[in-house]
Amino acid sequence: MQSKWFKYGTLAMLVVAVLAAAHLAFWQRYMVEKDFRQVELALNYDEISSLAGLQGLTPVQALQRFKEHGITTVVLRESMLDDLTVSSDIQVYSGQALLNRQRAGSAPAWLPGLSARTAINKKNTYLVMFDRDLFNQVSYQMSAKLTGVKSYEIGSDTYVIETVKPYVSMKDLGVGFTRSSLQDVQAAGMRTVLQIRSWDRASQQSIKKVFASYRNIPNLSAVMFNDPNIVGFQPGMPSLLPEVAYQIRQLNVPVAQIEFFPQQGLTKLGILLDKNVVRLHTIDQKEIKAGITPGEALDRYALAAAERDHRILLIRPFLMSNDPIEYNLGFMDSLVSRLHSEGLQVGPASKLPPIPSSHWVLFLIGLGVIAGGLRLLDKLGLSRLVPLAAAAAPVIWAGLLYFDLALARKLMALAAVIIFPTLSLITNVRREGLAPGQAVLAFIRISLFSLLGALFMVGLLADAGFMLKLDQFMGVKLAHVLPLLIVLVYFALLAAQGEGVAAKVKSLWNHPLRLGIVLAAGVMAVVVAVYVARTGNEAMTVSSTEMQFRTLLDHLLGVRPRTKEFLLGHPALMLLLIYGYRDNRFLPLLLLGTIGQASLVNTFAHIHTPLVVSLLRAFHGLWLGILLGLALFLVIRLTLRRGRGYLNG
Repeated sequence: MQSKWFKYGTLAMLVVAVLAAAHLAFWQRYMVEKDFRQVELALNYDEISSLAGLQGLTPVQALQRFKEHGITTVVLRESMLDDLTVSSDIQVYSGQALLNRQRAGSAPAWLPGLSARTAINKKNTYLVMFDRDLFNQVSYQMSAKLTGVKSYEIGSDTYVIETVKPYVSMKDLGVGFTRSSLQDVQAAGMRTVLQIRSWDRASQQSIKKVFASYRNIPNLSAVMFNDPNIVGFQPGMPSLLPEVAYQIRQLNVPVAQIEFFPQQGLTKLGILLDKNVVRLHTIDQKEIKAGITPGEALDRYALAAAERDHRILLIRPFLMSNDPIEYNLGFMDSLVSRLHSEGLQVGPASKLPPIPSSHWVLFLIGLGVIAGGLRLLDKLGLSRLVPLAAAAAPVIWAGLLYFDLALARKLMALAAVIIFPTLSLITNVRREGLAPGQAVLAFIRISLFSLLGALFMVGLLADAGFMLKLDQFMGVKLAHVLPLLIVLVYFALLAAQGEGVAAKVKSLWNHPLRLGIVLAAGVMAVVVAVYVARTGNEAMTVSSTEMQFRTLLDHLLGVRPRTKEFLLGHPALMLLLIYGYRDNRFLPLLLLGTIGQASLVNTFAHIHTPLVVSLLRAFHGLWLGILLGLALFLVIRLTLRRGRGYLNG
């Protein structure tokens, strides 16, 4: 039984915590997000060059046309040695092949000049080129990344690089960015994103030398990495990420984080760069070739920018027209218009500034979560634990904040989204049914109290690291499942016969099983399994039909509500409030209702989603769920009335 001190003490803690969380979540974060609205549109240089060639244009001419339609940036992917060999810019010979040709009298014209400079080694590899700029670029990169590299100028227009490595082991080596591609981007008046390849056995000296070559590139927008392990991250070897971070700071640009392409070392690099990170979204070429439609691509790009804070969109061109340039220019116009309709602007990518917060504010928010936890313990009949928890929890919370701030924030955020939906349902769901109007008010009250957990979570995780997905809310599945288990056990025992927990458990255990109960339990188990599988960062695959339904909701409402909320959880909770939890026959409705409340709160766990978008998603789910719940009640009522009339003749 709650004492007056307990009741008003926990209420005061909740009020203070709400004010602290509102300050961080709905002021500091909102103020940051409202200015974080500019999206950079980019094309890949190799793709635009190919497109230009199909139309008889130079790359510069094609880039200038796209610039008029919103493209501001070009992604230059670092050339591999093999790229230059395939394009015939470089000729490759083994030392043995050169010696064989020399003996056969079919030696290349430049070979005598090379032989005069150095003895041909049959085990070495020789790269020959006839352009000084290309030679300077390749020799610089190879000498930085490999050992045993020598360079020779043979006459006035022939250049040779000798290396001890066989060609097959270095054909994928990144050899920098061609001068012609850099000049084309500059001539078009556009910005550059460098896509840098990793190399084996990188060292501090090699990283310094490679990044030094990037410092004179004008109008750099960002750097991104090409491979699953970024430069400086080498499994089993000392990390060189601090050196990479230092070099990127010298360039004064952010590092790009590519969605759906996890890269080892990028998260740590982002932290070392003080979270100077920009999120980038693109569509994989495999999806383009698989037949993704322009309409689907348009939705993908727009949602990535509007709902997931991506501020660079790398646009993949379509080749489905006799005039692909014009076709893709039309696509760009549609995309720019769509972004404007989402309240976004096109231009250099907005940078996310830090969100100021203090340990004291976080401590106050945590006290609100602790207060909710104390009330939950009391409601569950564990009031004997309340004094101990009230004394220990604030001390433990303060210690966690001091020793490991990031872990403390995530643990308390997890506690918030478990405690408040659970407490809200346990407190407000009654045995007695309510009139439809009263049920609507009770549903709103339950949802608002559950959303205290979301408010505290958003306040605790209001940090650029979470907003950029350098760090994430942890325990996603636990946050969905634990409220479900607690609520179901609580109400199952509440409706069971007997005095005390032991007697109620015995009553349930000895209750005869009927086929209907077994079937209902099986269905509930399947529902829970599907529900768990569809939560988390690696959720189960969604069908194409559901994807089309989601797209329809996006177009109709602007922000799509969650299906499990407005179609299942919220209507079920409305019916439960109208009919009351009379006994355990209503357990399926309680199950679905709890799923809806847990999902409502966890909507806000996607910290990288703008706060306004999450609020709209929750709002649409609530009002649609209320209407559908009332509609189901009317259908049930009319069906029962007609059934009675039929039975009565």
